[in-house]
Amino acid sequence: MNYTENIQSLWTEVKNNLELQKQYLLMDTAEKLTVLLSAVATAVLCLAFGAMALLFLLLALGFWLGHIAGNSFIGFLFIGIFLLLAMAVVLFCRKRWIVQPLARLVVGLFVPEEEEEQVEGEEAPL
Repeated sequence: MNYTENIQSLWTEVKNNLELQKQYLLMDTAEKLTVLLSAVATAVLCLAFGAMALLFLLLALGFWLGHIAGNSFIGFLFIGIFLLLAMAVVLFCRKRWIVQPLARLVVGLFVPEEEEEQVEGEEAPL
C-alpha cells in the first residue's frame, strides 16, 4: 500500500465517522424531543381533565354552600374568592412549582451530566 491509498482509506473512514456522528445526533435529538413532547401532551391532557373535574366539583360546592347560606350567590361568591386566593398562591410560588421543575426536565434532557454539574456552580477545569 502506498501513501495515496492510506490517505484515501483514512478519508473514507473520516467521512463514515462523520456520517455516523450525524445520525447519532439526529437520533439522540429525536429521542429527547419525543420524551419532552410526550411529557407536554400528558400534562395538557391531565390539566384538561383535571380542569373539567374541578369545574364540576366547584359548581357542586357552590350550590351546596348556597343551599347552606340560603342564597346561591353567596355560595358562588365564596368559590370565586377561594379561586382568587388559589391563583395568588400559584403566582407567588410559580418559580418553585412550575419554572424550576421544567428547567430541571429540559436541562436533564439536553445537557449531559458532566456539563450539568458545572452549570450548577462548579468551575470548568482549565
